[in-house]
Amino acid sequence: MSSPIFYKPKTSHRILWAIAITIIVLIIILAAVFLAIWFFGNGSEVKIDSNPKVTSMDFELEPGIHYESIVSNSALFFYSAENTKVINTNGELIEETSLKMTRPVATVKGDYTIFFDLGGRNISVYNKTKLASEIALEESIILASVNENGYAVIVTKGTQHKCAVSVYSPSGEELFKWNSGNLSVVAADIAKNNKDITVAAINTDEGTIKTHIIMFNVAKEKPFTNDLYENLYSVIRYSDSYVYCIGSNETRIYNSYGKCIGTAVYENRDLLSYAFSEDYLIMAFSGSSTVMGATSEIKSYNSKGEEVGSFSCAQKFDFLSAKGNTVVLNNGRTISVLNNHCQESKQLNLGVDLKDFAFFGSQKKGVGITAAGAVLIQLKS
Repeated sequence: MSSPIFYKPKTSHRILWAIAITIIVLIIILAAVFLAIWFFGNGSEVKIDSNPKVTSMDFELEPGIHYESIVSNSALFFYSAENTKVINTNGELIEETSLKMTRPVATVKGDYTIFFDLGGRNISVYNKTKLASEIALEESIILASVNENGYAVIVTKGTQHKCAVSVYSPSGEELFKWNSGNLSVVAADIAKNNKDITVAAINTDEGTIKTHIIMFNVAKEKPFTNDLYENLYSVIRYSDSYVYCIGSNETRIYNSYGKCIGTAVYENRDLLSYAFSEDYLIMAFSGSSTVMGATSEIKSYNSKGEEVGSFSCAQKFDFLSAKGNTVVLNNGRTISVLNNHCQESKQLNLGVDLKDFAFFGSQKKGVGITAAGAVLIQLKS
């Protein structure tokens, strides 16, 4: 009886089979990872609105004039050295005026908008669409900020001191002034209680940049916090009960008592933009740490500086805005609507290129800035 004959595959065939199986396994793993990121990071169901309500505003921007724009809860401003347009939440042009400023810059909080002449001496404060006060200063203006009640903190270039920091009431009365000595003030903001202010002031005397985070109560001469760091913090912003000191590689978060309670660290990431959604800090960075090929990544941090969510953008990122628990950003020509944990719930396919976006009076409505003007966008029915 003859012995049975067994087939022995060639070594090359075994190698090819092994490679094929490895590729299949890798594809399955990558697909599983992608689905997990999509499901857990961006939400299990994303509604797509291909026909959102978009309404053009009935005004024109004059050719040859470079306009900047800023949006409060109650007004849209297109402003320049030559002309300023004031538009209400219905998209109606209320007023055209001149700020009489050579280099106008604006900041906003709630219903209040403050315009200041960078390097000049004039301040204009608007409450909704109406001019509330005008302030003429003796020293040139470096920066200014306003709170939800119309109280303003203004930083000017000093004579005997490098800078002076002043607080003004909504009627234009000076309530507080502090001279910075040898420190250069680079950021300042005022709390909702109208009494507390925080400044970031740098010292370069030793050849390196060191930043003082200084917190005052306007009823007292001396600060109740003066912390020194070796990083530069170029933005100071009050939001709800916290103060955010935003730097190039980290953000320090303070409570109202002047204690640092958290740090959001983002070393080696380029910070593109930021917004505040209730007690959460929303930040946009270039690239992505989780998705290959993504152009930018949105991350959410709580008041302790802990990351609580992220969202990756596959296409060009231009703007980031937040109100309440709603966050809006663009993913190319598509608007993505997220919650404050960066979970996507809705997409709006506008078919319109926007330069910028801001909520306009509520979480349901926004204003989109275009090359020719602006449009009203209905986010929620």
